[in-house]
Amino acid sequence: MDDIKLALLGNKEAAKRLTDAGMLLACPFCKGHVRRVIGFGGLNFFKCKKCGAVVSFDNDYYNTHKNEAITAWNTRASILSAEVYRRPPEVSP
Repeated sequence: MDDIKLALLGNKEAAKRLTDAGMLLACPFCKGHVRRVIGFGGLNFFKCKKCGAVVSFDNDYYNTHKNEAITAWNTRASILSAEVYRRPPEVSP
């Protein structure tokens, strides 16, 4: 499985490798091309060219650490495996 698929499944190491390679994952809403934009005051935000969705990391840390902002963009939520999804919840005694 390639790093893009792994990152989309929630693998943080794969997201970091994509960042190191200078890649951005596609828009999570429409799968369009996304670009990183520096706004007023150095604010990092990511804008989709297709649907216009904008995601910003309004945080001084991300605004001063470009690669961390890109890694945050490339990091997706983990997907539950089928076996974890089917496992019954634990019941407290």
